[in-house]
Amino acid sequence: MSSTDTEQHSAQEPLREAPRQAEDAADNTIEPIDFRPVDASTGKRRKRLPLLPLLITSVVLLGGLVLWFLLTSRAVTITATPDNAQIKLSGGLTFALADHYLLRPGQYRLQVTAAGYIPYDNALEITDDALQTQSITLKKMPGHLDIVTTPDSAAVIIDGEPKGVTPLTIARLAAGDYQLVVSAPRYLPIEQTITIEGLDRTQQLLFELKPNWGDMTFTSEPTGATVTVAGSVQGTTPLTVPILATGEQVEISLPAHKTWQKTLSVPAGEHREWPPVTLLPADARVHISSRPSGANITINGQYSGTTPTSLALTPDKGYKVSLFLNGYQRASRQLKVESGTERKLSIDLKPRLGTLNITAKPLGAQLYVGGKLRGKAPLSLTLPARPWQLEVRHTGYTSQARTVTPKPGIEQKIDFTLKTEDETRWARIPAVITSPAGQKLKLFQPNTTFTMGASRREQGRRANEILRDVTLKRPFYLSTSEVSNEQFSKFSSRHSSSNANGNTLNYPSQPVVNLSWTSAALFCNWMSKQDKLEPFYIESNGDITGIQQQALGYRLPTEAEWAWAARRQADGSMLKFPWGSGFPPTSKVANIADRSAATLVARTVNGYNDGHIVSAPVASYAANRKGLYDMGGNVSEWLNDYYTIALSTSGVAAIDPVGSDKGEYRVIRGASWRSGGISELRLAFRNYDNKARDDLGFRVARYAK
Repeated sequence: MSSTDTEQHSAQEPLREAPRQAEDAADNTIEPIDFRPVDASTGKRRKRLPLLPLLITSVVLLGGLVLWFLLTSRAVTITATPDNAQIKLSGGLTFALADHYLLRPGQYRLQVTAAGYIPYDNALEITDDALQTQSITLKKMPGHLDIVTTPDSAAVIIDGEPKGVTPLTIARLAAGDYQLVVSAPRYLPIEQTITIEGLDRTQQLLFELKPNWGDMTFTSEPTGATVTVAGSVQGTTPLTVPILATGEQVEISLPAHKTWQKTLSVPAGEHREWPPVTLLPADARVHISSRPSGANITINGQYSGTTPTSLALTPDKGYKVSLFLNGYQRASRQLKVESGTERKLSIDLKPRLGTLNITAKPLGAQLYVGGKLRGKAPLSLTLPARPWQLEVRHTGYTSQARTVTPKPGIEQKIDFTLKTEDETRWARIPAVITSPAGQKLKLFQPNTTFTMGASRREQGRRANEILRDVTLKRPFYLSTSEVSNEQFSKFSSRHSSSNANGNTLNYPSQPVVNLSWTSAALFCNWMSKQDKLEPFYIESNGDITGIQQQALGYRLPTEAEWAWAARRQADGSMLKFPWGSGFPPTSKVANIADRSAATLVARTVNGYNDGHIVSAPVASYAANRKGLYDMGGNVSEWLNDYYTIALSTSGVAAIDPVGSDKGEYRVIRGASWRSGGISELRLAFRNYDNKARDDLGFRVARYAK
């Protein structure tokens, strides 16, 4: 405690004793005391700050800071490769210990350097994790390579990439292994793996290439012949020349003599002698031509090419030259040539002629022979007896071509009948196609007008069979038989045709029944998709809402198509029953209500037995004259049209009708195994319904174009 503090303390003591002195004032007398005035110097003395508290405070603060740093710092281990790399941290307070650093969370700048390595300089993010590790591997700087070879100008390739020719310095090669190839013409190549150490150092490679040739000595008879190796003249015989071990073309030539040539090789560093070369007199050369050209040539019976050509022949020998050309007489010549000479042989061939009398329909068609216009047919031509390409052309018709060979001394008649372009298109359309489900469909081109319905005088006629004219112009395909259970199952495997009073209708070969008109139309659309055709029926939520009349997809037959296919005869008349005009049938012609079905149906055909109680396998009975089965029996058939009663009042034939665009019922045509009355057995009989039946199936159709 300072003196000033002592004085202050003494001055305060009387004040604290004052109350007690007041209590004793009555008993004590006041006595005088010595008075000392306060020294003037004491009043002027400055107060000194307390050093020890400041020191203690500073130590405490510093210790707190250190403790705060230790508590908030994270131990971070930083390792670097190579071992002599120098590590530098900046950007905040750091404390380095023996094998790690104490760093507070945050971002620092980390720099790692080492001689010969690419410096590392990047941000270092310190997280709140207690222990953190950062490993830095420095990449070596590229190295440099000096290559020197003996001899110079050797090509250098590194890892398949040409680098230049020696002497060569290649700078900045990344450290690592490389495949080096050093090569020079006529020397053995050097291939080896080299290692570039990098570190900005320069490595030097010295190579001495070994020769890849040996020596060969040549002599010739006669001497003085020129020796050429790989196209380079070396000198004249006798002569020793270098030849590669890999082989080179050697030629020895002398005027007026045949050139001797051979591919030879000599092992590197060795010497060889070739046996003396005898040079033969030079061949003669003959240029052979003919009119016309293209004739085959034989020399002494050996094929030697076609005219025009140039041939080398051994001199001082006799040759027989023969020329052959189809349509021309053979020509032969005898020939003898001298060494080193050239001759020309030109031969005019005599034709073997035949006559072609060419006609064409329609008149005025143009005739081309061998691609050249010769005139208009009819035309008579005399031509050499060889194959000729004849072509006939006419506007609006498809051209025809054929190859004909005239016969010498004989006149031949050649007829052409051109088809119109439309006829040609039809000829390319297949007559029979197979649907995705397996039905056979035949192509029909009615292009005719006929009358549907029945006369009022016809026995069994009903009021809805009004006579009306229809024209079918658009060609179509129609399946030859009704769709079977097996075929329909490819679309709907769960469908069952069920049975009739215990008699199954569900055999695979029986016609599919007990299905709605919509199911039949959906089956058609399914087949269209399989064949990638535009569907005919418009679908919406599993229902049919309309048709696309121009589509070529599968569909149900229209009523007009069915009536034409079932009734129209070749003479234009309309068939009454499937078997003819009489009733009842006298033979087994269709599956209708016979005596065996008496327990199932109300009316049967007296005395008739078709062999089946219910439906028969499709196509069990004879086809009609159009090749269609069961058009008047087995099961009735759903058709495309809505049911209406058309009134023929306009007198104008409907063209390719598809029925009304709306209605409640669909048309049904054709008798079934339940049909036993005259009215319903007639092919003109029209029925309708909107529900499935056990004697109602369908067949498919589609437009051809």
